[in-house]
Amino acid sequence: MSQFVSSPFMRAYAAGVRAGVPVVHVGNPGLAKTATIEGCAKAWGRHAETIIGSTRESTDFLGVMVEDKGVVKYSTFQWAQNLITASESLLFMDEFNTAAPSTMKGMLRVVQEGWVGDTKLPDTVSIVAAMNPVETAVDAYDLPAPMANRMMHLQWVFDTQMWLENVGTGFEHVSYPSLDQLLDADPVTRKARVAGTVTGFLKARPNLLAPEPPKDPVQAGGAWPSPRSWTNAINVLSQLDQADDEAASLALTGLVGDGAATQFLLWKEQNDLYDPSAVLADPSIVDWKGERADRIFALIQAVTTLGLSKPELWRKASVALATCALAGKPDVALPGATKLASNIPGDGKTPAVFKDAFRELYTKTHYTVSAA
Repeated sequence: MSQFVSSPFMRAYAAGVRAGVPVVHVGNPGLAKTATIEGCAKAWGRHAETIIGSTRESTDFLGVMVEDKGVVKYSTFQWAQNLITASESLLFMDEFNTAAPSTMKGMLRVVQEGWVGDTKLPDTVSIVAAMNPVETAVDAYDLPAPMANRMMHLQWVFDTQMWLENVGTGFEHVSYPSLDQLLDADPVTRKARVAGTVTGFLKARPNLLAPEPPKDPVQAGGAWPSPRSWTNAINVLSQLDQADDEAASLALTGLVGDGAATQFLLWKEQNDLYDPSAVLADPSIVDWKGERADRIFALIQAVTTLGLSKPELWRKASVALATCALAGKPDVALPGATKLASNIPGDGKTPAVFKDAFRELYTKTHYTVSAA
C-alpha cells in the first residue's frame, strides 16, 4: 500500500483542518485536488459532504423561509444535517470561485460563522474549499475580500510519485497519514508559545495587525493581515510541531500574506524568545529587570495563556507573573494577572506571593485575592 509523504504542504493543510480554520486550495485543473481532499477526510475519520459552488444558489446556504408552529424561520438542508450528526465532519466546497456572486454571499455566513439558515454547524465541522486559478477556470473570479480573509490559502502541491505508483491500480490502495502523524501531540501547550510569539511580534510591528485591506482585487482575494487572520495563524501554528518551519511558513503565507509572514519569521529568528514551560518551572531564569520590553511582553502573553490552559499550570503561572511584578514591572504583568484572577481554578486559593505582588493594583480594580 502506497502512502502519501508527510510534506510541509500536507502538514499545513492538516493543521488548518484540525484547528477549524477554513482552507482553500488553489491549483490547476486535473491535479487530483478533489480525490486527495476526500481521501484525506476519510483517513482523518471525518464524514465529507461535497458541494459544487457552480451548481448552487444562495438559498442553498441561507435556507428558505418556512413556518414552524407559527414561527417563520430559515430551513436547513440534508447536507448540513449529515455534517451535524457525524462525530467529526468536513464540508468540501469544490469549484469555489465559480459560484455566482449571489451564491458566494450565501456561502459567506457558512464559512465565516458556521450558520446554515438558522442552524449552527458544530465546531467539529471543518471547512475546505478548492478552486482553479481565475485564468484556468470557467467563469471564475477573485474571491471577495471578506471571504478571502477568513481562509488559509494553500497552493496545491501535486504528488507526482504517488500518482505514478497508483494510477495503474486506480488509486485503490493509497494510504494517507493520520492527523496524529502529521501534527503536534499537544496543541494546547504549544498555543501558549505561539500566542506569545505572535503578540510579541505585533507589539513590535503594530502596523501589521490591522492595515487597510488591499485595494487590488487580486491581492484582496488572497491572504493579507488582519486581526482575524492573525488569530487564525495562532490557531493553525499551534497545531504544528515547534521545529516545523517549512509548514509554518506555508501556513503563515497562506493566512497573512507573504510580506507579513516573512517579517514575522525574520523577527522570530532574531528574537530568541523564552520557553514559557521552562519559565513556569523556574521563573528565575528570566532577567525580569533587564530584559527587553518586547521579550517580556511576549513571555507574559505566553505564560498567561499556558496558565489558563490547564488548572495544574495556573498556580505556576501566577507565581511567574508575581515574580515579574516584584521585579519592578507590575504594569506589564497586570493584564495577565487580571485574567488569572478571573479564572482561579479549584478552591479559589492563590499563592501568597501573587497576593503580595498585586495587592495594591487589585484594590484599585476591585479584585480580591485569597492567600493559599
